[in-house]
Amino acid sequence: MTANRRPVIVGVDGSPAGLGAVRWAADEAVRHGKPLRITHALGVPGPFEQPFEQVVDEHDIALDAATEARGWYPGLHITTSTWHGSPAHVLVEESRHASLVVVGSRRTGGFRSLLVGSVGLQLAARAYCPVLIVHNAERWAAPESPLPRQPIVVGFDGSAHSDFAVGLAFSEAATRGVELVAVRAWREQARRWGRGADLTRLAAAVRDALAADLEPWQAKYPTVPVGLRAVRGTAAPVLLAEGSDALMVVLGPRGRGGLDDVRLGSVTQQVLDHASIPVLIAQHA
Repeated sequence: MTANRRPVIVGVDGSPAGLGAVRWAADEAVRHGKPLRITHALGVPGPFEQPFEQVVDEHDIALDAATEARGWYPGLHITTSTWHGSPAHVLVEESRHASLVVVGSRRTGGFRSLLVGSVGLQLAARAYCPVLIVHNAERWAAPESPLPRQPIVVGFDGSAHSDFAVGLAFSEAATRGVELVAVRAWREQARRWGRGADLTRLAAAVRDALAADLEPWQAKYPTVPVGLRAVRGTAAPVLLAEGSDALMVVLGPRGRGGLDDVRLGSVTQQVLDHASIPVLIAQHA
């Protein structure tokens, strides 16, 4: 499968939150010129031993979601699949051949629910492509609920992982026609004696460094309006505050200083745990 035909994959479980995730996934597929694949996981390993008609009922979950998506976007190419196995395992495996995986989160759910936080965290940590986790996704299950058009916030600390996130954020902002706000959190170094740090000067230096790091991306996406935010504080609270009214927050799976064997950094995990808006994790193989 060529890279430009890799589908957007969305996981469903028959809930309103799953349908809201389909809404976002279909929108992503249309804007980026990708097919959409709607996937349902049965939640049980090995051969499925229930009668065949019950398997058909399970696959109806994906088929019903596809019917809704075709109503929203009649020209979109959509396929469906139903798999044995846990939702996290199924979606991680599906991500090997995807351009994006989308799941909804409603913060609650039963034992079989696809949309519990642990599945989103596993997918964000182990997927082979970017992952969009749509918090409180049931908000967009109804066809009359328009998707938001606020600015996109991206956390950028200058690391390779966050550089990939910036590329994704610029692409999202360009296809949506919205502003991109790049955020860098900073803290002054502790001093044992002497005068305190000039905080205004430090903030200006961080902002200048952020602007320089963004120059190649701004040259690639000259039509995207860009805001720069150098904010004093620790990264996770800063990003949550800056993204409180955003369309989405875009992050790398881990930031500067992250270890190769650490799949999900503490900042990214904190934002995922506490954000109320969609979070796009710039995961890749």
